[in-house]
Amino acid sequence: MSILKTYTPTVTVAENKQIFAKTAALLLWEQLEEMHNPLMVLPTGNTPGDMYRYLVTHHGKRKEIWERVRFLALDEYIGLPANDRRLFQNWLARDLLDPVGIPVRRRIVFNSMADAPGEEAAAMENWIKDNGPIDIAVLGLGVNGHIAFNEPGSNFDSVTRVIALSPETRQSNAAYWGGLDKVPERAYTLGLRTLSNAKQIILLVNGAHKAEILNKVLCGPITPDIPASFLRTVANVTVLADREAAKDLL
Repeated sequence: MSILKTYTPTVTVAENKQIFAKTAALLLWEQLEEMHNPLMVLPTGNTPGDMYRYLVTHHGKRKEIWERVRFLALDEYIGLPANDRRLFQNWLARDLLDPVGIPVRRRIVFNSMADAPGEEAAAMENWIKDNGPIDIAVLGLGVNGHIAFNEPGSNFDSVTRVIALSPETRQSNAAYWGGLDKVPERAYTLGLRTLSNAKQIILLVNGAHKAEILNKVLCGPITPDIPASFLRTVANVTVLADREAAKDLL
């Protein structure tokens, strides 16, 4: 049986909301400045919102850098029309991609309405193999330990695919949809193996409600039951947490 090689992620704790946003933005920006044709993955949700606002406010005019960035979708709901505001690609377009001027032609996204979602997922994985690897993957952490939409039980060798969303994930997104019954049941996600090939990974975690799961991710068993624990098998991972999320680590 093979022995899993492990690494210790770099953990940075931000004292408050403002420092968290600024630190996250600079972690991303300082790398983008040095890259010629970066392939960048970004999350949606509440956690990265202030980071995006900081980037738009302080670095949004640096068009010569943003225009050479390639944006790659991390995950996406299945079954929504292209103009649906709740599509992650549209959410990110509003929050960051449009304001800083990343060209639409340099945004690689899923077709939510694809007739054959499995083929769409395979096509995305093949695109990454041909045009990657991912240079920078910024990720969030779900309360059940999911990364992107890699739910508990996801194999560490998983690639881009269609996945059934867990009740916990759908419940955590219900507020955006006006009720749990309206949240899609399936989604696309980049796989854990796909993400593990990224040159740099930044995990953003904030809020006291994430403290328990962050402690399990960094200090508990490395197991598919906690998909984010796979980050300890990957080099070049930085974890940025606010003090509330990191309280069980201190």
